[in-house]
Amino acid sequence: MTQHPPFDLQPLEASPAGPVLAYLARNNTPVALVGGCVRDLMLARPTHDLDLAVEHGGLALANELADSFGGAFYPMDAERDTGRALLYLNEDQPLVIDVAAWRATTLDEDLHLRDFTINAMAIVLGETRPLLVDPLHGAQDLENRLLKAASDSAFADDPLRVLRAVRLLAELAPLGFRLEEDTERQLHRFAPLLAQVSIERVRDELVRILAAPWPGDWIVTLDSLSTLDIVLPETTALRGVSQSPPHIWDVFNHTMHVLDHAHALAAWIAGDDTTLAAASLPWVASSLVQALGGRRAELATHLAEGEGAQLRSRGQMLAWAGLCHDWGKPATAQLEDDEASGLAHWRFLGHPDVGAEMAYEALRRLRFNEAEARRVALIVRHHMRPLTLAAAGPPSRRATFRYFRDLGDAGVDVALLSLADVQGTYGDTLTPETWQPVLETALSLLDSFFDARDQVVAPPPLVNGNDLMAHLHVAPGRHIGALLDAIAEAQAAGDIETPEQALVLATELAAHAVAPAQSATSNGKG
Repeated sequence: MTQHPPFDLQPLEASPAGPVLAYLARNNTPVALVGGCVRDLMLARPTHDLDLAVEHGGLALANELADSFGGAFYPMDAERDTGRALLYLNEDQPLVIDVAAWRATTLDEDLHLRDFTINAMAIVLGETRPLLVDPLHGAQDLENRLLKAASDSAFADDPLRVLRAVRLLAELAPLGFRLEEDTERQLHRFAPLLAQVSIERVRDELVRILAAPWPGDWIVTLDSLSTLDIVLPETTALRGVSQSPPHIWDVFNHTMHVLDHAHALAAWIAGDDTTLAAASLPWVASSLVQALGGRRAELATHLAEGEGAQLRSRGQMLAWAGLCHDWGKPATAQLEDDEASGLAHWRFLGHPDVGAEMAYEALRRLRFNEAEARRVALIVRHHMRPLTLAAAGPPSRRATFRYFRDLGDAGVDVALLSLADVQGTYGDTLTPETWQPVLETALSLLDSFFDARDQVVAPPPLVNGNDLMAHLHVAPGRHIGALLDAIAEAQAAGDIETPEQALVLATELAAHAVAPAQSATSNGKG
């Protein structure tokens, strides 16, 4: 067994995981920290997960930790004696602890069975100073910034490691990591075996790839490894689908640029001041910071929240919406003659609706929860709305009401996506004349959502259904709901302000049988 000098665990001991380490040090069962948490400690990267290895009793120790710290226990793989404890030790995010029994007779042999050398190191916890165990020289590969398979059978043993290799490269790319040549050959060889992997495990790796810096580049990497056809065939279908100006890329490359811009904007909102400047034109980045700087904290809170019972955030799902937003284009592509110019022009009528259905089906196939799939589909279905509004000038109060009536708080996400979409359309050809109306529209929508909710987005009702039935002397029915909708819209538009005015409007509408609903894409002015 290759051992190094005693390892300094002080950074981890000072983190929210400190009480867990102290508990394990007192435990009679020998325990080792393994995998990614050891790697991240050596790279001085923050870690929110702990991977533990024990000779046996992985499920039992995970359950014990959950009980001792008031967390939740999940049996991950009973056959491999692997369990998970989810501990809520601070308010930021839970500490995820995976505990697995050795897959061999010794810890050294167990490390040989792991995915990559930089993940095949362990820190043995105990009464004396913790020791680093490194049988495959992972510390040297870490120093050389090399991602290398732990063995020739690493990918055959678990084909998911093909995706994990790309994910690790994506997460570690800012530190200069690269693939070892033989490992890259193995990725190409074993990529087809990804079809055998459980879809939930595939989903989790894809989520992390899309959350990494420059996600578009890593989707291209997946494509180059022939894995994209297996895990996201809807995306490979975008390759070579031409678009007319102002687009400067085909649909596939446009989507990759939108992904990168959406990530850069979300990263800036979360506190990263470097990625946005690298992704956007300098004057565009400056205008975004100036326009959205006052909203940064509110937007960060919004994007940090999640849908359903999962740990995935709205910010992560925004990346998926960016990936899916033009999936409907291949099925709707039509080349039509432009009478004015005499040139042929590509059109994609109805592509948001087609893409929304595809996005929903794909996310459910990948085992995202219902709320997540519906939210992404909603964003995709309406991703053109801000651009349509911008073409007619800043949105009126009525148009803003309709926008959030249809989208709810997902309207915030759509506004942000539109800023990425226009950058991914024009690239370096983007001009202030094109950009400014889109930015002003997005800012107007966000201002209304955060500052004028009670006035424009969701004003408190002036009257209710009982009021209308009593005033109009009518029975319950759909017409009451339609009248309430029309009153709410008029209130948001500033046309009425009092219950008395609401009842007058209801009388007029009922007398003329005027349906309140109008086109969802109308600017609503006048």
